[in-house]
Amino acid sequence: MEQGLTVIVFPRLLGDLLGQVDRTRAAHLALDFARHALDVERADIEDAVFDACSEFIEAAHTAIDDGELAPPYSRAHERLTASGMRWVGHRYDVSRGVEIVLRAARVGTERMEDEAAGRGPSTPLLCLDVAREVQADVGRWCAARARDKTHERQVARRARWEEARWQVQHVIATEPDPT
Repeated sequence: MEQGLTVIVFPRLLGDLLGQVDRTRAAHLALDFARHALDVERADIEDAVFDACSEFIEAAHTAIDDGELAPPYSRAHERLTASGMRWVGHRYDVSRGVEIVLRAARVGTERMEDEAAGRGPSTPLLCLDVAREVQADVGRWCAARARDKTHERQVARRARWEEARWQVQHVIATEPDPT
C-alpha cells in the first residue's frame, strides 16, 4: 500500500460520525435508518403495515422533539402492533419492518417509556446498534431475493456495504460540522 494512502471504511466512519452527534439527533437518525430500510424492502411489506410503520416513525420523531409520549405516539404504537404483530401458535409473528421500526424508536423513547411505566432506566440502545441491525437486515433481505443462490453471501455483503454507505451519506448531509 502506498504511504499516506487512506482507506475509508464506511461502517467505521459511520461509528465515528455517530459518536459526534448528540443523543437527540442520534435518535432521529436511527428512525431515518429504519425508514430507509422500509423503503428498500417495500416490495415485501404489506400496505397496512407500511402505513402503520410510517405513522409510528413520525409520531416517534415528534415524541423525541417534545420529550414526552403524547397520545398520538401511543395510538401509532397500538396501530403498529395491531397491524404488524399476530399471535401464531405459541408466539408472535412480526411483519417485515415492524421490529426494526420499534428498535429504532427505542433509541429516543426508551427513557420516556421507562419513566411512564415506573421502571428504572434500561441500558440505552445506541443509534450505531440500530444502524448495524438495519445493515444486516437489508443484507439478509437482498440475499433472499438474489437470483443466483450461489452468490447470496456476496449479495448480502454488497447490500450491507451499500446500506452503510447510504447511512454515512445521510449523516453527512443532515448533521452540522462538529468542529
